[in-house]
Formats: sequence, structure tokens, C-alpha cells
Amino acid sequence: MDYQCGIINECLHLLKQSSMPTRKRLRLEIQLIGIKKLLVYDRGISKNIEHWPNGFDMFEELLRQMQRTLGRSGEEDALVNLIDGMLTVLGDDNASPGRD
Repeated sequence: MDYQCGIINECLHLLKQSSMPTRKRLRLEIQLIGIKKLLVYDRGISKNIEHWPNGFDMFEELLRQMQRTLGRSGEEDALVNLIDGMLTVLGDDNASPGRD
């Protein structure tokens, strides 16, 4: 979990330094905080990430995409879609049958 939270923290730091429009920046910040909240409060998610196909790669790709996108105007939608996908994956795992 520390590894993934570290990547989310780095993404939040990059986001705060960006010149992205405020509305988009706030949306991304809320999404990233949502991912971090899931990681911190649901130990099952963070333990299972290493067993997911591309589990760690998903977070590394997020950081790479964040670094690429923040330097370019108009490409924020791809980043929003990536984070939406991550939230879906984390949320789907959280709602999996057999989980308490």
C-alpha cells in the first residue's frame, strides 16, 4: 500500500504544480484522493493489487500519464479516463462476492 499511496501522493503534488484549468484540476484531485482513500481504508484492495494483472503497472502508468499530460494542454480527458478506470477496478474488487 505504501508504494501505491506514494505514487498517488506524487501525482497530487504534480497536479498542484500544474497550470491545468481549476475545474479539471479539482476533479482529478478528488479522483486521486478517492483512490488513496480506498487504499488506506480497505486493506483487502491493497493486498490484492499485487495479484491483479498489471496491478503495480496500473499505478506506474498513472504516474507516467500524469507527467505527460500536465505538460500539455487539452489532454486532461485521457487522464480523467485512466483514473475513472482505476476507480472502477478498485471499486469492483471492493464489491466482489465473498468479501466482508
